[in-house]
Amino acid sequence: MAFITKSEDERDALTGAVVAAVVERQREVSESRWRFIGGALLRVALLALCGYVLWRVGTIVTTLIIAGVLASAAGALVEPLTRFRVPFLSPKTQRIAATVLVFVLLFGGLFLTVTVMVKPFQTEWAQLKTNWPRYQVALESWAVQAKVWYQGLSPDVKNFVDSLREKQAMPSPTAWLGNILGATLSWATHVVELILVPVLAFYFTVDGRALRSELLFFVPKGRLRSTMAILNESGQIMRSYIVAQFWLAVIAGVTVGVGLTLLGMPYALILGIIAGVTRAIPVIGPLLGGIPVVALSFLYGAQQGNPYLWVWVLVFFTVLHLVESKVIMPHFLGHHLHLHAVIILIALLVGGEFFGLMGMFLAAPLAALARVLIMHFFVIPRRRQERTARQVKEAMAKPPPANGTLKSGPLRLTTIEVSNGGRGALRLERALRADRETRRPSSGDAA
Repeated sequence: MAFITKSEDERDALTGAVVAAVVERQREVSESRWRFIGGALLRVALLALCGYVLWRVGTIVTTLIIAGVLASAAGALVEPLTRFRVPFLSPKTQRIAATVLVFVLLFGGLFLTVTVMVKPFQTEWAQLKTNWPRYQVALESWAVQAKVWYQGLSPDVKNFVDSLREKQAMPSPTAWLGNILGATLSWATHVVELILVPVLAFYFTVDGRALRSELLFFVPKGRLRSTMAILNESGQIMRSYIVAQFWLAVIAGVTVGVGLTLLGMPYALILGIIAGVTRAIPVIGPLLGGIPVVALSFLYGAQQGNPYLWVWVLVFFTVLHLVESKVIMPHFLGHHLHLHAVIILIALLVGGEFFGLMGMFLAAPLAALARVLIMHFFVIPRRRQERTARQVKEAMAKPPPANGTLKSGPLRLTTIEVSNGGRGALRLERALRADRETRRPSSGDAA
């Protein structure tokens, strides 16, 4: 009879513990909902405030971003130089010397390239300015012929085309390119910011680690590991993207210049520079660089009695784009961005509208960085909560051992504390384990 009374007392105690745990769980779920709503409103307010601040100091932010990009490119060259220790130099002095050497080589190479190319560029530019009136006459003649052909169409087709032009909501490509050029020229007027870019890039390269340590001082300990992962992944994305785009631009510029020279096209240097600069813009860069080249080859070929020159130029650009996208780009860039082409196009349009060509160049890596932040702050925590909730559900569904014994050891579901509403379930699991331990047969019961 004493054994039965003891079992009933244990059952009542277990029932009370379960009821208390369930009530606690419901209270925590209600509190977690209000915390989620309040946190969401706070995030929206912070995002709006950050957007307003960035809009007010857009030029400064752009300067910092460009300096960071240049520092990432220089860091890819500085890091190998600092791996080998120099006995008579401290690590700080060696890093400063390596950074100075890299910047001297970069800007010296840029100055030497400009010096070598400025004379041929001036010659070709003068020839293009001299011959441009003839190209303009040919272009106007072609436009007149196209207008006559359009007037010969049926009225229904013309009305349909006119209605489409009147109802179009988006600006024309000419207006869009004009906005990009205007934003680029307006940003280029900030000479002070342009001068600060290499200075900031130098300090970022030399004291990047110290600056990161200073910033990590303000990060809570619970967020330190995730913040380090975000910084490392972001740095890898920027470094890979900058180095890849640089080599792709160089390869595209040299290949286009040599290819157009072999095809008999004039102004190969100017067109090669245009192709190299526009190639740095993802997705639509080859298209932006190929349109003026093909159009100029059409006008030049029509004047020189070679009407099929533009076809050969178009075939050349198509083959070059296929080789770049299928062979060269995967080798240099790999799959670090993890972005769909549509997302990149949207980012390019937004960047070009606000910051011109520089915004289009930086749009893809910034979109990739935004993806990294979203993954670490929203997607990964949500997946972790779902995984821990699934573990709790599986643990609750397991029946107690048939022999009445329980293996000793720590509780498996200690990671449940990362979930907002997991503490009540953890208490419930502890109560169940305590019940199983009380059900373990003792030596007195066995007797």
